[in-house]
Amino acid sequence: MKSTSKELLESVSKHCYNELTLYKFNNTTLHVSDKYREGRVTALEYLIELTYYYLQEEKKIGEEFKLQISKQLKRYDCLDDTEYKRGLYDALHAVSGL
Repeated sequence: MKSTSKELLESVSKHCYNELTLYKFNNTTLHVSDKYREGRVTALEYLIELTYYYLQEEKKIGEEFKLQISKQLKRYDCLDDTEYKRGLYDALHAVSGL
């Protein structure tokens, strides 16, 4: 089964934190040049910031979805009170409550 975007981002973040710890603090058993270590640490810090950003964006999706439904409801407000309008409203309200 495919993982969700949140699970993917959390997995990447955890991996990057583990790698960052390894490359920042392991100077005895990890034999790499200082420049390589610096490049690796810089990339890992960037990836951690990027995953944090997208985790925050993922939290906003539900709010944005409801906002779009609300905008659609306002667009239909000018319609006469008909079965059609009631059908639109019922469907949009049913989804916005989930």
